[in-house]
Amino acid sequence: MKLWNVRIFSKSDSPCNYRSLRYKLLSASVMITAILWLGAVNPLTSTAAASNGGIHGTPTSSSPILAQIPGSLVDFAEETVDHLSVHAPFTAWDEAEMEFTPLGPGTHGWLITISSEGIPQGYMIISAADDGSYILSEYGIGSTLPFSQAPLNERLAAEGLLKTGGVLPQGSVVRKLYDVSPVWQVQLPGKKPVYFSALNSEALPDEPQSSRIKALPTPLSAATKGIVTSTSSNTWLAETPNLSAAASEDPYDNLLWLTSAHLNAGSSADLRNLLQEHSALIFKSKKSNAAFGSPFNLTGWHRWSSGNQQNPAAIYVSVPLRDSDTLRFLPASHLIGQGQFYAQPE
Repeated sequence: MKLWNVRIFSKSDSPCNYRSLRYKLLSASVMITAILWLGAVNPLTSTAAASNGGIHGTPTSSSPILAQIPGSLVDFAEETVDHLSVHAPFTAWDEAEMEFTPLGPGTHGWLITISSEGIPQGYMIISAADDGSYILSEYGIGSTLPFSQAPLNERLAAEGLLKTGGVLPQGSVVRKLYDVSPVWQVQLPGKKPVYFSALNSEALPDEPQSSRIKALPTPLSAATKGIVTSTSSNTWLAETPNLSAAASEDPYDNLLWLTSAHLNAGSSADLRNLLQEHSALIFKSKKSNAAFGSPFNLTGWHRWSSGNQQNPAAIYVSVPLRDSDTLRFLPASHLIGQGQFYAQPE
């Protein structure tokens, strides 16, 4: 049973036929009939309706509200998947399906879920820049995806935020937010918002987003160097990722790294050089661990090359998501100056 208004088309139907990819363009809002059906099976949404990336009170209109997915966004996502799918570990993205979900108000971004035959293979998070172009803010491979509903339901129950019957109080709002890491914002009527990681559902301090990190404007400017963007002056090509075979240990399992001197990295190239010297690194933010979801391990890097002399390369670092099969890729430039790097203890 389909709950959303879905548009599916094949790349073979478009002028640029690189590969037979199919796309599901999902609306930001579901129809009331779907919401009522969800109420019987989803305790979080039984008294709430999805709207503008959040979950709100009971709707008053029976007309479906369709999300506007820009064609330029689809093009950028399509090209990005084309470049990634020719390299391991992204080869399963060939012949894949893509679902577009707008993120919360003010987020200026979309979650793109990559699936093959109904099985999640990975994701991308694409943000809109001030000049109308797009930025590849994050991507990942694996079956554990950001903004998964079930872990959030479990966390809300554990925090005692759900009423009897497993529902949020009437008028509650749940939003998907993204700044430097995926975050759930949950606001109960008359209460301050509470925040949870949208990766592992850990409770976060108030306002963990990078609004407190002045070096990272929102939305990010497309002129930012070291990030894959959709600007016409850049033609990006993905290289084969360099991933370490070292075990991805939890930084909390061995805290000896805290007693060692941190390593210096003043640029994305410096960080890549450190990853060439060490099998794995640990990143810890100076004052914003919650915003970054750190500390976490860095186990490799992925370089994109460009024909633009002003922005010739973009480097993303690989971050294993603890207790899962998911490997995230984050722009190295977003970490520079925002924390410290340590060698993982032997």
